[in-house]
Amino acid sequence: MSAHSLPEDAAVWHSLEIDKALELLDSNADDGLTPSQVEERLLKYGSNELEEHGGRSPWQILLDQFTNIMLLMLIGVAFISGFLDFLSLQQGTLKLGEVPFKDTIAIMAIVILNGVLGYVQESRAEKAL
Repeated sequence: MSAHSLPEDAAVWHSLEIDKALELLDSNADDGLTPSQVEERLLKYGSNELEEHGGRSPWQILLDQFTNIMLLMLIGVAFISGFLDFLSLQQGTLKLGEVPFKDTIAIMAIVILNGVLGYVQESRAEKAL
């Protein structure tokens, strides 16, 4: 039996006993593959290298920071808070010394800070890969 008789999608040689795997892969524990076997398998399977995929663009990394459901909810709360403060400002119902939009500004600052920190962290991780 040879490696070529194994189904491509069901090669389970890695879970077999050593002797059985060597037999199925048409190899030898002491000598490995012959030069002709190496050449044949290089032609059939290609070199043993990982394919590099172009990672995410910086814009994609930044956009991904703001797709978290909790952040989207915070952005929604900030808009609602801003809208309510706007209505209070229009109606003149703000209390003396009360700063309009303070909650909106605080929430959006947290959202932006979270986005920037997440972007920096993921950019570094992407470069490391």
